[in-house]
This record gives sequence, C-alpha cells and structure tokens, in this order.
Amino acid sequence: MAALGSFGWPMVAGTIACVAFFVLLETGALNPLTGSYGPLLKRYFAGHWVEYVETWMFCVGLAALAMKLFEVVGQFATLERLGLPTNGRTAIAIADASRHLDQLHDLPARLANSYLGRRLRDALESVERNQSAEHLDEELKYLAELDATRAHESYALVRIIIWATPMLGFLGTVIGITMALGELSPESLVKTPEKAMEGLLGGLSVAFDTTAVALSFAITLMFIQFLIDRVESQLLESVELRSREDLIGRFETLGGSGDPHVASIERMGRAVVQSTERLVERQTHLWQGTIDAAHERWGRLMDDAGGELRQALAAALGDSIREHAQQLAAAHRTLSDEAAHSANRLYEALAQNAQLMQSQQSVLIQQGEIMARAVEATGDVLKLEQALNENLRTLAGAKNFEDTVMSLAAAIHLLNTRLGRTPPDSRVTLQDSSVQQRAA
Repeated sequence: MAALGSFGWPMVAGTIACVAFFVLLETGALNPLTGSYGPLLKRYFAGHWVEYVETWMFCVGLAALAMKLFEVVGQFATLERLGLPTNGRTAIAIADASRHLDQLHDLPARLANSYLGRRLRDALESVERNQSAEHLDEELKYLAELDATRAHESYALVRIIIWATPMLGFLGTVIGITMALGELSPESLVKTPEKAMEGLLGGLSVAFDTTAVALSFAITLMFIQFLIDRVESQLLESVELRSREDLIGRFETLGGSGDPHVASIERMGRAVVQSTERLVERQTHLWQGTIDAAHERWGRLMDDAGGELRQALAAALGDSIREHAQQLAAAHRTLSDEAAHSANRLYEALAQNAQLMQSQQSVLIQQGEIMARAVEATGDVLKLEQALNENLRTLAGAKNFEDTVMSLAAAIHLLNTRLGRTPPDSRVTLQDSSVQQRAA
C-alpha cells in the first residue's frame, strides 16, 4: 500500500491527465483557449513520440507533487487536533505512557499516521519500552531526522522524473540530429537542395524542440518541488516544536547521566512494583474466577434443590388435595343426609303447625262470633241505660222513686254480671239532687 501510494496513484492520475490533455489537443477542444497557439502546442507536445513521453512524465510528476502538497497542507490542519493533554507542572509516572498510547491508537488512521501522530507514538513507545524518560531528548532528535529522511525519500519519483526528463530531451536531440544527417546526402544536395534542407531543418527541429520541452518540464517540476519541500520543512519544524512541548518534562525522572545508580534502582523498584501489580491483578482474576465458579455451582445446587422441593411440594399438595376432596365429599354426603332429615322434620312440623293454625282459626272464628254477640248485647244495654235514664228523669218527682231506682240498679247489675263486663257509666244520673242522694 505504501508503494501504491507513493508511485502507483501518481502514475495513474498522471496518465489520466495526460490522455485527457492529448484528447483535448487532438480534437481541437483547446482551440477556444489557445487561439493561434494551437499549432504551436501540437508542435511542442505532439510533434514526436519523445514529446509524448516527456508530457506523460511531466503529468506524472505534477500529479505526485499535487498529492504531496495536499498531504502537507492536510497535516498542517491536523496539528491543532493532535496532542497530549496538559498536566500542569506536575510530572506524571512512566506507567501513564501506555494510557497516552491507547489514546493515540484510538485516533483515525489519517491522524495517527501523520508526522505528529507518528512522532508522539514512537516517542511514547520508546518511554514505555525503556521505562525511563531520561533519553527522550535524544529519541526526539532521532525521530526528527527519521522524518526528514522520509520526507526526502517521498520525492524520489519526482526526482527521477526531473532527472529523466532532460535525458529524454537529449535523446530527442540525438534522434533529431540523426534524422537530419540520415536524410542529408551529397546527391540530394546537388539534385534537390530544397528537399534536403527541409529534411535537415525537420531533424534539427525535433532535436531542439524535444530538448526545449524537456528542460522546461524539468525546471517547472524542480521549482514546484522546491516550494513544496519548503512547506514540508516548516511542517516538520512545527511537529518538532509540538512534540517537545508535549513530551519534554512530562514524565518523572530519577537520577541522570551523572548518577546512573539511582536511575537503575528506580527502574528496579518500578519493575518490582509493576510485577507486584501484575501478580495482584492475576490473583484478583483467580479469586474472581473462583468466586464466579462457586456462584455458578451454588446456583446449580439451588436450581436442583428448588426443582426437588417443587416436586416434593407438588406431590404433597396433590395428596393433601385428594384427601381433602374425599373429606369434602364425605362431609357433603353427611350434610345432604342431615339436610334431608331436617327438611322432613321441618315438613312434618309445618304440617302440624298448619293443623294447629286451622284449629286456632276455627276457635278464633267462634270467639269472633261471641264477641259480635257481646257487642250486640252491649249495644242493647246502652240503649236500655239511655231508656232508664229517660224514665228516671220522668219519675224523679214520684214518691216511690227510690224503690224503683233500686230495682233498676239491681237489674243493671244482673245484666252486667251475665255479660262479664261493666259498662263505662253504670251510674244513673238524676236531675234532682235529693233523688241522687237517695239513689246513692
């Protein structure tokens, strides 16, 4: 993929651009733009096969430089998006380099493969590999030189084209001179000097035109390469500054070049701490695995016990339900028999009560008749009393009134005794006070 990116894509893009240019040139589509320079363009770009090759190589080199410029400008834009988080004035531990590496690995491929992304990643890998940041300055210088070498090598295709294009011009010159000399002969100079001069001029035209085009293409490519190389140099300087700002002084250092024993002891202590952390982490994983296995075993046991308990409960409940159903059936039969017996006794009692009520009804009818007769007799007594009162009023002045009243009172008492009740007002009222006293 790297070879395809540095050689393949420029050649493909340059070939497509070259074919499009020659199609437009041969079909006359460029005439509105070129005007009277159309024949001149055909002479210098399509007059000989050497010129076709030179134009194709120029298009390939120009495509490579365009891609390089696009890449460099894009990496300038990534400088603001890349970088390590600031940690203030406090130096962090060497172990945090792995955390920064993880952050860089999570970046998109375009950012991770840029100059700054690759510089930070390589520097952090060096710190993590050496477990020390003492030689980080030298490592950054080495990485800067390595990036400069990569930048120089990225122009390999363009440099080859810049070198080969004049060679093609010189080859065209040789071919043109050869053509001119090949067509020039003493006989043609004597017989047809004009034709011989045309062949000589045509050969020299090819020789000089191919050389001129080749030198023009080479100079153009060299100038464009120089500009892009300057822009990329500024990019590398910016990457160097950013990488130093992000890395120098970030990690803690113990000892130095003048005190190597302290650094060795510090590295040994750090190695012991890391080994202990790995051991504790491994032991934690083992304990966690054991606990998970115990939980899984306990879960299976609980499931089995639960199943057995459900089966036992189901069997016990089934037996209890069947026994309870039998007891309910027996109780239902007993209650049915008792209810039938009670219903029979109730029916007999109701029949007896009906007979008693019929006899009582006849007695009540007789008593009603007696009461009716008594009411009639009472009415007669009242009428009699009223008649006696009238008679008493009439006989109040007679001499034998007292005897008559006594006889009437006796008759009234006799009637009351027979009727079994005393009228509400059985006393005879007299108009004369003397008669009332005698009657009393």
